[in-house]
This record gives sequence, C-alpha cells and structure tokens, in this order.
Amino acid sequence: MKETTIIKHLLACLFFSMCYLHSRAQVPVEITAGHSSYYYQHMFSGKIIAEKPFGFFNTSSILLPYDKKRGIEVMSQSYLTYEINKRWATGLGSIYAPGNRFVPSAFVWFFNKKNDLSYLIFTRMDVWSKPSLELFGSVEYQGSKNQDFNLYARLQLQYITSMHWNGHLKSVQYARLGVDNKGIQYGLGINFDQYGPNTKHYSNFGLFVRRVF
Repeated sequence: MKETTIIKHLLACLFFSMCYLHSRAQVPVEITAGHSSYYYQHMFSGKIIAEKPFGFFNTSSILLPYDKKRGIEVMSQSYLTYEINKRWATGLGSIYAPGNRFVPSAFVWFFNKKNDLSYLIFTRMDVWSKPSLELFGSVEYQGSKNQDFNLYARLQLQYITSMHWNGHLKSVQYARLGVDNKGIQYGLGINFDQYGPNTKHYSNFGLFVRRVF
C-alpha cells in the first residue's frame, strides 16, 4: 500500500474524531514507536443527542512495520449504537480492513469504571455469509491524585476467529506502563501479535504517548 493511501486512512480516522468532538465525546489517541513498528490507535463513543440512547462508536488503528514483507495493517470500525443502560450497549455498523474492505458487523459491549480502574469487554460478529468473531477486553488504571505525575497502566487483549475456515485469524496482547502528566500519558509499550492457525508471532517493544482530546 502506498504511503499516500496510508495518510488518507489516517486523515479519515482523525476526521471521524473531529466530527464528534462537538458531542463532548472523549477521544483517546495513542501512538507507539518500537523496535519493529509504529502503531496508532483511537477509540471513542458519543451521543448523537445527549438525552437519547442513540450514539456513535468508532475504533481505528494503523500498524506500520519496518519490515515491508509483513505489510501495513489498517482497521476501522464504525457503529450506530444503542445504550441499554450505563454499562451495556449494542450497535450495528461496519468494519473496514484491506482484505475484506467494508463488512457489516454487530457488537455488544460492557463497560464499567470504579474510581481509577475501568474495564471494557467488547464482542463483535460480522453480519454476512463468511463471518468472523472478535473478542476484545481491556483493563485500564489511571491515577487521579492531585499531583503532577500519576501512574498509568493498561492491558489490552483481542482474539479474532473465523467461523467458516481454519479458526484463529489474529490475537494480540498489548501492555502499557507509564505516567500521566497533566493529561498526557507516556511510558513503555509492548505489543504482541499472532496471526493465522499456525500463530505466526510478532513483537514490538518501545515507547508510547497518549492523550484524551
């Protein structure tokens, strides 16, 4: 994929983020630079009308490996959402990836935040003749004490399996450990990625910076 195409994808991701800033949705944006790749991701949700249960959810990521043989990965999911209650939500939309282009998809998530700790469990399934099933979970700690530096940590897990061929498509384990300084988080980042039924493995060790807009 040409660099100009990657830039267009990145601008499209940022465009979606900017479009929904007016709804006061928090948009966490993170960039990781490591020994084998660059990685960008954001995830956010917002209400279309504040007092109504309908909203919009988007998560997108771009992986730029130094090894051209591995190939660039672009993923973006966008949904119209319905808030069942403060912890549960569901939605219909689509997922974009270069291999399958746009595929219709449906999801259910559970989110809970208690003090400085938050949990997210997200499950998604394609709505077409050759579906895949995705399970995603994250645990995030963000210290909120009234001081210049607070602890920030996150564990992010994902498992994607095909329901019509050899099963495992991709799984990831991402960990972040650092500090929060005046609304900007930065520190050490570790990414582990596995692909296919034979679980070809890649790793990336480096530094990350994150900010919620």
